[in-house]
Amino acid sequence: MNKFLRKVTILVAVFAAFGFAANAIAETTIIKVASVMPEGSPWTNILRMMADDVAEETGGEIQLKIYAGGVSGDESDVIRKMRVNRIQAAGFSGVGLGILQPKIRILEAPLLFRNLEEVDVVKEKLYDEFAKGFEEKGYVFLGYIDGGFVYFFSKKNISETGSLSDIRMWLWTGDKVAKIFFDSFGIKTYPLHVADVNTGLETGMIDSFYSVPVAAAAFQWYWRIKYMLDYPMVNATGGFIMNKKVFDNLSEKNQKIIKQLTKKYCRELVKLTRGSNKEARSILSEAGVQFVTPPGEQIRLFEKNAAKAYESSMPDLYSRETFDRIKDILRTLRAEHRASDSKDHAVN
Repeated sequence: MNKFLRKVTILVAVFAAFGFAANAIAETTIIKVASVMPEGSPWTNILRMMADDVAEETGGEIQLKIYAGGVSGDESDVIRKMRVNRIQAAGFSGVGLGILQPKIRILEAPLLFRNLEEVDVVKEKLYDEFAKGFEEKGYVFLGYIDGGFVYFFSKKNISETGSLSDIRMWLWTGDKVAKIFFDSFGIKTYPLHVADVNTGLETGMIDSFYSVPVAAAAFQWYWRIKYMLDYPMVNATGGFIMNKKVFDNLSEKNQKIIKQLTKKYCRELVKLTRGSNKEARSILSEAGVQFVTPPGEQIRLFEKNAAKAYESSMPDLYSRETFDRIKDILRTLRAEHRASDSKDHAVN
């Protein structure tokens, strides 16, 4: 009888241990994270660092599995996969974010910002509004990703007034903001997915593209052009979002960890990207890309066309109320700087 009891006790212990192990496995949540950015780029490197920290901070309860380099498709493909829970989280450019919430594309309105400080102030003040909009669509907005300022790149010298009407510009498929922008500028566009830009440049389908310097370097697009118009056109905004149902199913502790780490690494990525943009300019220059400056007449034309783009974007993409709110924020910020500069000059 004692032997029988011992056997039963051992079996119970074995099954209990097996059950514990099974529960431990079941409690590990795999979150698939997609990005169109190539492996080895600052963006994917940061994602992998974040994945390591998430695993450590959650005690292995959450594992981020990174799908980089566009293996999950273009951003529109990623969104479709997020809707059916094949992908649970992703880092998006403004194009992807705009599919879910068009009004966030106001952050990429042409010639809206004069410097990165203005970008940071406006984004911070509008964060809660955008986060609410994503929540209503079933997503958690976990942080901004800033690509920096976008420039025009071309095989042709586009620094002369009227030269933009002669180019064949790449248009990211589904990028409504860029389409309005280029139409306002009188630029002919040819829609292509990101993965097809190199082929388009090689075959001559396009001879120009728009990009931040670091992306032009990371995707190797710069080898097929000769000029960069050294005039910042728009600020490239992005963000990191997660399927809300997946996020809500996490423990409160792990939700807090995800929020904290995502915010931390989004800030790190913004800092890294801005530094990488400066380094990328050196890479482009060493490769023979010429930085050309538009004359005053062309800049005035840019400003006139930007105003047309604003009007064409309202109200389908963003409301006049939101646009006016941003303009008020910028007026206040610029007035504060003028007052500060005047005070400094008076002291000196």
